[in-house]
Amino acid sequence: MNQRERAVLVFLGVCLLFGAGIYAFRRASLARRTASSPLTVVNPVDADQPADRLLDLNNARQYELEALPGIGPVLASRIAQKRRELGRFERVDQLLDVTGIGPKRYAAIRDLVSVGGSFPDSAAGE
Repeated sequence: MNQRERAVLVFLGVCLLFGAGIYAFRRASLARRTASSPLTVVNPVDADQPADRLLDLNNARQYELEALPGIGPVLASRIAQKRRELGRFERVDQLLDVTGIGPKRYAAIRDLVSVGGSFPDSAAGE
């Protein structure tokens, strides 16, 4: 291996480490922001809304869905995909139709979400 090849390998290694550092920093920063209050999202559009409101599944952004307990990027994408397929969620329990959301995960998030201001599980008939 000549000196130029060695320099290219060192450069690529430094780039890889730098990228990994940025990734770790961003993940840690996101975790710090969501750890104390998972549904508190600083957004200029809805900054005047109370922080303890339910997350509307029909208007939630990817990062807001990821802030729910047990929901990562993959499940947040699946929820968004199901929303696109349905046009909109009519009931919170339709989350059970999303691959990867079973009874336990659903139980952990059902009281944190709504569909356009309705109650969890669409208990409107009561």
